[in-house]
Amino acid sequence: MSGFGFSRWAGLAVALANTAPGQRHGDLLTSADELAALLRAHGEPEPVDVETGDLAGVLVARDAFNGVFDLAGDEAALAERLNALLDRAARPRLVAHAGVPLHLHVDAPGSSWGGWFAASGAMGLALLVAEHGAAVLTRCAAGDCRDAVLRVGSGPPRRFCSATCASRVRVAAHRQGRRGRPAAE
Repeated sequence: MSGFGFSRWAGLAVALANTAPGQRHGDLLTSADELAALLRAHGEPEPVDVETGDLAGVLVARDAFNGVFDLAGDEAALAERLNALLDRAARPRLVAHAGVPLHLHVDAPGSSWGGWFAASGAMGLALLVAEHGAAVLTRCAAGDCRDAVLRVGSGPPRRFCSATCASRVRVAAHRQGRRGRPAAE
């Protein structure tokens, strides 16, 4: 996702949420360098200046986004959680940087990366929910993965966080199906 819009913010919120330790991987966000790499991988324009102190606030935002995805099946609780994040963090305004056209910032002026993630991610997720419904936010359908998934785009709704999880589930189902059939002669 590129640009400065809410789809990019939502994608970053998912990417951040998915750095949390899970059954399939450890903590993927333990340093300022990893945070800078995450931002660059999702189109954040240079300079990306991240300091060690920024990590704590970003990890708070990560926990908040995981809390949002944990509520994906409960529209009222999901709305309440996103509204609380927006109330705390969002301060929409148009800004221009040298060489960059006017674009929307939703964090308070002078916010840390944690404040920026909290405001931008909450706004991106809220706008996607408002446009597509609460079912746009879900967790990976693989039993051993709890990564966040955005169900947007054309085609059938996404069920898995990655092709790896989808393939692993398909292979396991295929093997299970073969075990249940009589052996071919």
